[in-house]
Parts: sequence; C-alpha cells; structure tokens
Amino acid sequence: MHPLLTSRARLGAYLLGWAPIAALLTGIARSQDWSWAEAAALALPLCFFAALLFLSTWFLCRALPLGRTLEGLGAHGAAWGMAAVLMGGLWSGLAWLLSRLLAWIPGLGALPQRVGTALPVLTGLGVLLYLASVALSYLMLAQERAIEAERKGAELQLLAQESELKALRAQLNPHFLFNSLNSLSALTAVDPARAREMCVLLSDFLRRSLGLGERRLVALREELDLAKAYLAIEQIRFGARLQLAWAVDPAAEPALLPTLLLQPLVENAIKHGIAALPEGGTLSLSAEVQEGHVIVKVENPMDADVPAPKGLGIGLRQVRQRLLGRFGNRARFEAGALDGIHRITLVFPLETEP
Repeated sequence: MHPLLTSRARLGAYLLGWAPIAALLTGIARSQDWSWAEAAALALPLCFFAALLFLSTWFLCRALPLGRTLEGLGAHGAAWGMAAVLMGGLWSGLAWLLSRLLAWIPGLGALPQRVGTALPVLTGLGVLLYLASVALSYLMLAQERAIEAERKGAELQLLAQESELKALRAQLNPHFLFNSLNSLSALTAVDPARAREMCVLLSDFLRRSLGLGERRLVALREELDLAKAYLAIEQIRFGARLQLAWAVDPAAEPALLPTLLLQPLVENAIKHGIAALPEGGTLSLSAEVQEGHVIVKVENPMDADVPAPKGLGIGLRQVRQRLLGRFGNRARFEAGALDGIHRITLVFPLETEP
C-alpha cells in the first residue's frame, strides 16, 4: 500500500500540498485572459485529479530503485521519461474532458476552446509535476529505508543485550562458586551449622541472580539485595577479613538500572581488592540521589604495591557499556584508584516504575 494512504494525516498533508500548485495554475490561466471562474473551475479539480493520478509514481520508484552509480540513473531515465510523457498527456486529456463537462455551466461555455489552445502547456506542466512526484516518491522510499534500518538496528541491539544478559547469567564468577564449594566442603567437617547456613545463602544467591537475569531493568533495591546475598557468603569465607560499610538513601532504592549491573562491581572489589590483602579490608557501597540523578559508589582497599590498572577490565567495560547504552550521555561511569582505595562511581538518571 502507498504510504500516503496509510494515514489520514499524511494524505491530508499531501493533498494540501497541491493547493499552491492549484493557485499557480489559476494564476497562469488568469495571465492568459481567463476569467476567475474559468481558471478556478478548471485548476482545482484538475489538481485534485493530478494528486490522485501521480500517486502511481510510488510503485514505479519501488520497481526502479536508485543505484549508487550514474549507470543506474541512465538506465531508469528512459522509463521515467516515458511515464512522465504518458501521464502528462493523460492529465491534459483529463483537462480537455473536464472542460467539456464544465461547458454546460453558464459562464464557462468558452472553456473547451481555451483548454484546447492550452493543451501543449498543460501537457508540459503535467510532465514536470509527474517528475516532481517521482522525486517525492524517492524521498519517501529513502525515509522508509532509513526507518527500517533504524528498526533493524534497534532489534539487533536488543538481541545483543539479551545475549549479554545470558552470558552474564552463565558466567556468574566461576571462581566464586568454586571457592564457595571448597569452603562449604571444609566447613562440613569443622562447623556443620555454618556449612548449612552457607548452603542456604548460596541457594538464595543463585535463585536471586537467575530471577533478575530474566529482566532487562530492575530496581536498585533488588540489585542491592543480590549484592547482600553475595557478600553474606563471602563473609563466611573471609570471616573478619571482610567488613562492610553500607550507606543507601531510601530515595535511591526504586531507581531502575540494567539488571546485574552492580554484581560485577562487587565481585571485582572482592577478587582484586580485599582477597589480595592478608588483613582484608572494608568494602563500602553507597547510593544517594542528587538533582534527579542516582550516584552509586563502590570502594575497596587495594594493595599499594600493585600498580594501578591502565584501563578497564572486561567486567568493568561491560558495566560501562551497558550503563551508557541504557542512559546515553545522561549517565557517567568513573573508575580509578587513589591513596590505596579503588573507587567506582555510577551516575544515572532517577527513573522508576510508572
């Protein structure tokens, strides 16, 4: 179906665009000593017929898409020219027929003679209008292709995000699982009660992570609950070596963010920070709202003898890409180390469930 026929607004705008052409045709007729009644009686219905007749250019343009070379333009030129001459002649023929019908109206009896004299001019004008319609059709086709390309791009981006989430669900840090199972095995012999507690915590963590992984966006509250479940297991492993400092503004908890966004940050803080220090340290996590934005910070001590990384690891790069992919330039991701403290800062707009 022609795109102009899919919407009343589009069709109305298209027909309204012929009003200046009707005014121009009326002016040309007046310059040839036609009366206002003769000029308007012919120009208005004739332009309406042209608007409907020249819709056919869409189908010709679809059948003859523009190429990227001049050879393609030359190959289509003959078809455009023949169609323009044919439609211009048909349009002038309609003008002649219309003049015959209008001649029965008092005051318009001279219209057939005037139209007969003007037939070459009307034919030429019809050719020009048809070629203009061809140009308009190619513009609409280009717009349609651009919209289709944008839609496919959005679909591919969505598929990429879904694949990324599946990968995140599948790659729950294997080292964490291995270490947890080893700790669980050791605890069963020396402290069965803590081993049972660790089993429950590990089960709860896996259930939460799999549940969140099925959704694209989750509330910060749910991400924090998952982080708490993870850290509860790690506290059993590390004991007094792992301390937590939690400061979360309740106003930030409903904020929406991509699912499993915080988990890699917490895992990174344990694996590359606290686990590498014999004395352990404190993992700090804070969230607050400032001027319509949520600010999340994850801090952990690091070995001062280890040189600061010169770039982001794979996990942090994924977090940055997913954050900016969701919020664009409205979000900010910062990571760096200073005075033995590694800090990651996420800033994103406060958006909640409707």
